[in-house]
Amino acid sequence: MNPPAVVELLNPDQPSGSAKRWDIAASTIVGRGGEAGIVLAVEALSRHHLLLEPRPNGWYAADLGSRNGTHRNGTALGSEPVQLHDGDLLVLAGSLTLRFRDPMATPLAPRIGRLHGVWIDPGGGDVWVDARRLEPALTARQYRLIERLYRADGDVVTRPDLVAAVWDDVDAEGVTDEALTALLKRTRKRLAEIETGPPAIEIIRHRGVRLRVGP
Repeated sequence: MNPPAVVELLNPDQPSGSAKRWDIAASTIVGRGGEAGIVLAVEALSRHHLLLEPRPNGWYAADLGSRNGTHRNGTALGSEPVQLHDGDLLVLAGSLTLRFRDPMATPLAPRIGRLHGVWIDPGGGDVWVDARRLEPALTARQYRLIERLYRADGDVVTRPDLVAAVWDDVDAEGVTDEALTALLKRTRKRLAEIETGPPAIEIIRHRGVRLRVGP
């Protein structure tokens, strides 16, 4: 299973209340109409403004005859689909800018596409579980917990080691075992939202904690 592509709204103040990021895995219409897959309630946009569609060799975009047009990286789009690349900017009606992101079009693609278990994007800080990105993002302490376990590459990490890594901003001696247990519970619950295999965080009695990492 390949991870979905991502569309990010770079000027979120217009329209108010809109989502700032969407995962897309199938053909998606962007527009002002309520039936669009990505709805942007801006008057300058057409009801059906832009089409994003996956093909065997990647994602493509085409303007759907909008009245105010679409530009990709400064070049006008027409009705003929044009292949998208990771990081492309799409400006709709001169008003809204969308950034297209495709994990399968980056150097990380071979790892992400084969992913089982947990994998961390060292550049963007995204956490992937069984080939799906975890959203919304983990809290800072949850992320530090996963990061320390991830660096162990499947080996067991002791509880004192985890406390030192996660609570590096306070005196670790003041952090109780109950606080770590509660954090582990919350983090496991977040990962379970998208896990398709066994639990990613495994608690080894009397030894510590380890992570089911990706290949």
